[in-house]
Amino acid sequence: MTTKKTLLLCLGLVAVVAVISCAPTIVSNDAAVYSAGKMYARASKGLDAVYAASLSAMDKLQLQVTDKAKDVFAAKVTAKSADGKTVVVKIKPAGEGVTAFTVQVTGLGDEARVRKVYDEIQAALAIVKTK
Repeated sequence: MTTKKTLLLCLGLVAVVAVISCAPTIVSNDAAVYSAGKMYARASKGLDAVYAASLSAMDKLQLQVTDKAKDVFAAKVTAKSADGKTVVVKIKPAGEGVTAFTVQVTGLGDEARVRKVYDEIQAALAIVKTK
């Protein structure tokens, strides 16, 4: 009886880990999917443009940027809101002129806030020149 329970517990844990750790596949550029507390997105702009758009979005939303880093391999922008929530944008190149990025808000995931940040990044990308 305990072997059966142990096996079921292990299978359940494997299923939970598989669901939580899998990022959704985005099949087109300039699209996004919200899953497991994060917005997964792709932009048809370079890493520099998405990074600049992320900084611009944080400024427009009056979020205080607490950390920012960028090199040719990745970029990250971290900001705090007035209510203490942390917003993190992680950016990586995903091919020639294509960039993948995620937007996440700390806590249990605030989909409305994540979507607002994503929308501001998209609006900033519309006016940022591609490098």
